[in-house]
Amino acid sequence: MRILFFLQLLICSFAFGQRADFFREDITFRLDGVHLDVEGYYWFSNNSDKPIATDISYPFPNCCGEKIDSIRVYNISAAQNTRYNLDGTSGISFHLFIGPHDTALFQIGYRQKLNSDSAVYILRTTQGWGKPLNHCEYKLLVPGSLVVKDFSYPPVRSYIIQGEKIYYWEMENFMPARDMIFHFEIRPLRKSE
Repeated sequence: MRILFFLQLLICSFAFGQRADFFREDITFRLDGVHLDVEGYYWFSNNSDKPIATDISYPFPNCCGEKIDSIRVYNISAAQNTRYNLDGTSGISFHLFIGPHDTALFQIGYRQKLNSDSAVYILRTTQGWGKPLNHCEYKLLVPGSLVVKDFSYPPVRSYIIQGEKIYYWEMENFMPARDMIFHFEIRPLRKSE
């Protein structure tokens, strides 16, 4: 136990006074009225001469007792699945190591069961990094049976591919003031459908 403590202290000392730079994300949301599936790509960099080893917190929306499942974390840069720890129902944490002047790319995904007519993805935690994201892209895919009535951020454009509506956002130098929220309703089927 003592060895584990000293090992953790040693690892944390590498990162003391240094912080990874979270600078980009690209996220695809799939909303079907029952679940919101999130798949995101997250870029981190180390602009210093020393390695950075730290834990990253990844929050989940905690509204209406909605269940989160199918959690997946993959370090694309290292080509390996990444272990994570559950932080109750509020999210997960995982370990991030970046060598000097290097970049790490992670793919993180989860599925959220919806208990209301809204779906939420937390964006405001970006403020905790102390700087805006250089570049963000978001895509929302919904079937024809679903109508999105309102967005917390209006999409830049939308289009339809094979009966699925796709909404698209692109932001530069983005410091979110609110979370990404989609208010939707399920469209009743007409007799001809």
